[in-house]
Amino acid sequence: MAVTSGGTIPDTADYAVVLEPQAVNIGTVNEDFAVESLAGDVFQLGNASYRILRIESGRVRVEDAQGQPPNIPFWLGEAPGRSDELSFGVARLREQIARLLASGDDATTPLDNAQASDTASKATASEHVPDATAEAPNTMPARLERAIDWLIAELGLDEAAARQIVDYLARARAALGVLPTQDTLVMERFFDESGGTQLVVHAPFGSRVNRAWGLALRKRFCRQFNFELQAAATEDAIVLSLTGSHSFVLDEVWRYLHSNSAERLLIQALLDAPLFGVRWRWNATTALGLPRYTGGRKTAPQLQRMRSEDLLTSVFPEQAACLENVVGERELPHHPLVDQTVDDCLHDAMDSERWLALLRRMENGDVRLVARDLPAPSPLAAEILNAKPYAYLDDAPIEERRTQAVLNRRWTDPASADDPGALDADAIASVRDEAWPQRARSIDEMHEALTGLACITEAEAQHNEGWPEWLASLAQSGRATRLEIAADSALWLPAERLTCFDALYRSGNSGTTNSGPRFTPPLTAPKGYTDEWSAPTTRCSTYCAPG
Repeated sequence: MAVTSGGTIPDTADYAVVLEPQAVNIGTVNEDFAVESLAGDVFQLGNASYRILRIESGRVRVEDAQGQPPNIPFWLGEAPGRSDELSFGVARLREQIARLLASGDDATTPLDNAQASDTASKATASEHVPDATAEAPNTMPARLERAIDWLIAELGLDEAAARQIVDYLARARAALGVLPTQDTLVMERFFDESGGTQLVVHAPFGSRVNRAWGLALRKRFCRQFNFELQAAATEDAIVLSLTGSHSFVLDEVWRYLHSNSAERLLIQALLDAPLFGVRWRWNATTALGLPRYTGGRKTAPQLQRMRSEDLLTSVFPEQAACLENVVGERELPHHPLVDQTVDDCLHDAMDSERWLALLRRMENGDVRLVARDLPAPSPLAAEILNAKPYAYLDDAPIEERRTQAVLNRRWTDPASADDPGALDADAIASVRDEAWPQRARSIDEMHEALTGLACITEAEAQHNEGWPEWLASLAQSGRATRLEIAADSALWLPAERLTCFDALYRSGNSGTTNSGPRFTPPLTAPKGYTDEWSAPTTRCSTYCAPG
């Protein structure tokens, strides 16, 4: 077995792609892609397309497809985490852009002055977060240009790339109030289309730290609410998909985990994660606990997984036991394979030491913690909401992710201080046209439209074909009247609105609804609509009326 199954490179169960008739190995595809494919399918590998001839155990035999349009294969697995140095650089860039976009003389502080930045962020850890959208709009364009010029001068970026970076971060700052860095963490919560909520933690520490934090938070929520959550972690954020039954104060989530008990909770969480099973199979194969070859042929991936589960059951029975028979936390057995698997998960796939150090910094008040309830996800949340399967912390497939129910909105120009979700003018016009009554075909339809709109102007009546004639008929029958509000302006209103508009436009000597020349013809309000209106109530009712 040492000769046929030795080696420390983990077996990823990829299928070899063999080109026929030369029998040349040209690459590999993922097991799931190979199993889901059929003979005759065309896929791309490298810069050429190939047609599948047949699928064997561990092999996909193909032929040249002569340039036919191909499908793109996929590979599933662990993505390499971002290095600590690169994560620090990303956070430092955000911090500098935030200073350039902020007001004050310190906005021109160089990027290399990281120590002064750290001290400033610690000193303001408990301060109120200012609203970035409340800044003077006339100063924001100048700040944007200053940040763009700095990126071009200091980092050597071209103008298009620099402008894209600044616009993206400025929109995020306008939504969150601050930009997340390694000294300022931001948590946002918003509703999705299913009625549930999404909780996003912005932490630019890399996926190894965020994966540990996300698994532990997911386990804490599971114990708190007795509900399994979907979660994902990327290089810059963590997302937890919650239901409508999860109600909690957002600020309290920062205190859900404590450095003294977090690692034990993380170990219990990773036992339920797909990560543990994969790392266990790798270690068992490396330790010659699982044969790579059986009977002179390579062991099929599905058989390898079955034997791995059987070995885990014999070594760690509680891991495969029925949950109804497991009381409390699962105790890890003292076995070298189990110890090595847990250590690989904590210190290779994740960085538990750096995560625990972050929790201790949060407990000591060295990190600024910001919590925001938003009507829609911020621009920074788009990355985690559209994360690929390698970022998932649970085994739910992509088509069942609750993050698919999030409707992303557009954010406005960061140089503007108006509504952050300004709609397209054509969309507003389309909705206005749909809400406006259709062409009236009878006097009753005209009366119904006039009642729903509360009133219409003389100009609006002239712009709708047939309306002046129907309004004149309503006036002759005593169901509508014309109110002159200026020398060249008048309103048409139904008799049911008579007392309302009389209170709204009442003159000094006008005491009744049918006195004076203002209403043409003079009418009396019908029964049920004769109650007197006060001016404030009238304005509120009129402004809130349709149209």
